[in-house]
Amino acid sequence: MNLFIASDHAGFELKESLKALAPNLGITLTDLGTHSKESVDYPDYANALCKALIQAGAETHLGVLICGSGVGVSIAANRHPQIRAVLAETAEIAALGREHNHANVLCLGARFLDTPKAAVILKAFIEAKPDPGERHVRRVIKLKGTSS
Repeated sequence: MNLFIASDHAGFELKESLKALAPNLGITLTDLGTHSKESVDYPDYANALCKALIQAGAETHLGVLICGSGVGVSIAANRHPQIRAVLAETAEIAALGREHNHANVLCLGARFLDTPKAAVILKAFIEAKPDPGERHVRRVIKLKGTSS
């Protein structure tokens, strides 16, 4: 699995810290920026990640977006077809987002999470699998704008 990761300037340090964990999680990581703490616009990085994820295969790969609160990148990400982004501040929310909503992008708020907690959330997101149960699939289909 390839994990795409991107952040704005507020999420840069947390992104860099999480990148170091990739070998321990058994994933290949692609960093789509930003590459410094210089001010940038979060929609640019959210859009770049979503486009790369869709091109690579949004059903088989995952993304992580980080900004100050996590809200901005989640709004930007969820505007893309095939993207289901979850803003998670706990491992349980991250896992449920993957399992019940088939989320493929994890959004994190760097101002509210330290690296150890963010690492636990990321691990839970990566390890969780979409639940193939009829009720979850039916709901995900509705998110796509089609009927069940």
